[in-house]
Order: sequence, then structure tokens, then C-alpha cells
Amino acid sequence: MSGIDKDKEFEFIKEQVIPKKRKKFRKWLIPFFMTFFMAIMFGIVAALTFCLAEPRLYELLHKDDQNPFVIPTPTPLGRGDEDDRKEGEDLVDDSEDPNTGNLPTTVPNNEQPNGQEGKDLNGHSSDSVEPGPVIIEAIDADIDDYLTMFSDIRRLTDEVGKSILTVSSIIDGKDWFGNPIEKRIYTTGLVVENSGTNIMLLVSLDRIKDASSIKIEINDTTVIDAMLHDYESELNLAVISVNIADIPKRVLSNIAVARIGESYTLAVGDPIMAMGSPNGYPQSVDMGIVSSKGSLLSITDYEIDFYNTNIITNNESDGVIVNFKGEVVGLLTRTLKEGLNEELSTVVGISKVKSYIDRMVSQTPRIYCGVIAENLPQVAMANYNVTRGVYVYEVQKDSPAFKAGIMSGDIILNVGDRLISNMNNFYNAISDHEHGTQVAFKIRRTSSDKELELNVVLEEKKQ
Repeated sequence: MSGIDKDKEFEFIKEQVIPKKRKKFRKWLIPFFMTFFMAIMFGIVAALTFCLAEPRLYELLHKDDQNPFVIPTPTPLGRGDEDDRKEGEDLVDDSEDPNTGNLPTTVPNNEQPNGQEGKDLNGHSSDSVEPGPVIIEAIDADIDDYLTMFSDIRRLTDEVGKSILTVSSIIDGKDWFGNPIEKRIYTTGLVVENSGTNIMLLVSLDRIKDASSIKIEINDTTVIDAMLHDYESELNLAVISVNIADIPKRVLSNIAVARIGESYTLAVGDPIMAMGSPNGYPQSVDMGIVSSKGSLLSITDYEIDFYNTNIITNNESDGVIVNFKGEVVGLLTRTLKEGLNEELSTVVGISKVKSYIDRMVSQTPRIYCGVIAENLPQVAMANYNVTRGVYVYEVQKDSPAFKAGIMSGDIILNVGDRLISNMNNFYNAISDHEHGTQVAFKIRRTSSDKELELNVVLEEKKQ
């Protein structure tokens, strides 16, 4: 005990109570939730305030502005006052709610911006905008409307049918035992000309070229003899003629020349009808659409275009394609098929073969050069350093082009004084000359990159 300082107070137990520490997250958790809650309340109050105040503020700020759009009130039909409508006033569809914002596009002349009178919002003259019909009540189509539609189509086919006749050809042959037999083949005849003394019909050449006799079968009791007038072997087309004097008057009154349309504007999805014998049976009809387009086939000095349809055909199919205006826009073909077209319903566009039909009807000689060529795409023009021309990839043996020295790979730039830019005007440039005419051809020879001038003596094409 001697080591203890007696002057100092002795404490047996020294103990201090320390307060328990809060966890760290509790320091910011409550402020975070308070901030989040206040932000939500602020957003709700701000949205309510904006929704209630905005319409009144807009009216206050724009009370002096004039509305440039005038929505005319339609005049109901059937009240006898249609003629009292103001000139230039458009009609509004009653089925539209005027509060939906569907405003007319015509701006009144007295309120046109920048002084542009009589223009709609698209910049077109309001005088050219015809008023549309007023729809009083929408009526759902029913089965009677469906039947009416097909009744209209049937009347159209009856009218077009006056230009489509059944042609039969008798082909002599022998059976397996050597006995003589006659085979009858049917095809479609399209009336393309009435000269007053003869009626001309367009038919498939392969159906009548070996025939010993050709007949027009108008009905069960009227069969008339016909004869081959002219033909074009590359297109498998022929024109036959029948003497009008052989046709009974009662029958002649029901025969009409076909209305030939144009096929350039045919588009994928356009509805069409096939008439003649599209399924192989004479006087049959089928309907469908244009399913694809864009195929081309090069023939001598020209090219033709193809369209495909969704109409089911077979090896006996034959006939024409008609639009819903009653115009012939194409010819069904079985022979002019290659590649993907072989298994499809293929149609030759009427626009590019019409000139051949006209020449067959008039028996005009077909002048030819003898090249198989195609249009030059832009990439090829740049590669060959030319701005136009047609590319020759085949020269027919003993043809005028062959004799003049035109070769595969040449680009024809000029025929005489005519510039050549595509196969259409090349064909026209050739056809304008007569048999035996010498014409200077300007070409670019791609093998040597030189321009040459060759004299070609054009000849009549032999079928």
C-alpha cells in the first residue's frame, strides 16, 4: 500500500455512458422522401393550374386575331336549293365532326396571305378544286351490292366479247396406224380491223401455221372460212382475215373492233380480266391482278415488255388481258417465256407490239438491221464514256448488220441523222426506211474505244 498516493481520490470503477450512434442512412433517408413527395405535389398543382388557366390565357392573348379558315355550312341535298350555293364554296362531309380539326384547305380570296388569291394551302388554284359529294348517311354494303358489282363486270365482258371470236384450225395428220385424221385446235381471235370488206383478227401463230383450213366459229350454226393474212414469227402472232360478205348480217351486227389501250401505265396490283381461253377453254373468263412487271425480252432490233398475273394458266391458255375500262392491254403468251416467267401467267404488253399489229394488218414489210440489243444503263454509259446508245450483244448471221461489220459489244449511237437513246427509237429509225436503203451507222467499238461509221444496207425481214 505504500505505492499509493494518499492525496489523490481513489476511484474504484471509472465508467462513461456513450450515446448510441445512428446509422448513416437515416441521416439522408427522411430528407430524400420529403423532397420526392414535395416534387410530386408541385407537379400535380402545376398541371392543374396550367389546364385551368391556359384556355383563358389563350383567349385573352388572341382575342383580336382573325381565323383565316372558313368552314362553309353544307347545303343538304334534296331541298331544291343546290344552285343557291355560293360560287367557289366547298362541300363538307357531314360524317366528319367539325370539332375534330379536319378543316378545308381552301382559303378565301379576300384573306389570302401575300396577295395570293384563289390558292389552296397546297398552292393549287381553288378554281380547279371540284366540290365533292355530300355524304348524308353511310350505308354498309350487303350481298346485293356484291352481286351488282359482278353484274356490272358481266356486262363489261359481254361488251368486250363482241371483239373476241373463237378460231379453229384443222390440221391434217395420221394416227399410229397411218390412217389420215384431222385435228382441231382452238385459239382466240381478237378483232383488230374492219376495212369494210374484210375483218382482221389477231391470233397465235403456232395455232394456225400448219392448218389446212382456218375457220371462225361465231356460234354453233355459224362457221366462216378465214385465211392467213400476215404473221410475225418472233412474236408468235398472226393476222387472219374473213370476208364480210360471208358473215350473216345478224351476226355482223354483234362483231366490234377491239379497243386497244396502253400497257405502259399498268402497275402491280391493278385489276385485270383475262378473256378468250385463259384456262384453255374457248370463251372463258378469269379475273385477277397484275402481280409483277419489269421483265424485258430482246428480239430483232427491238424489245418487248412482260407482265405477270395471278391468273392460273396452262399449256392450252390463250387470249387477251383487258382492263376494267374494256381496253385490251396485253396478250397472254405461252411461247415467249424464259427464266422466272416459264411457270407464271405471262402477258405481253400491248403498247410495244401495237406497231407490229398495224404493220401486219397493212401488210407493210418489216425492215430490219439484224441485231439483238438492249438499252444502256447509266453505269454502263459511264464505263463506256457515252451519254446514249444501245448495246449490241448479238448480231444475226447474214443480216444487214453482219454484212456491214457490226460486232457484238458495239454501241450504236446514230442511225443516219437520228440520235439513238433506247430500243424504241432505234426500232423506229430502222422501220422508217425501205428495203435496200443504205444508212450510215455511227457506233462506238468498246473493244478499241473508237468511234466508227459503217454503212448498213437495210433489208426486208424474212419470216
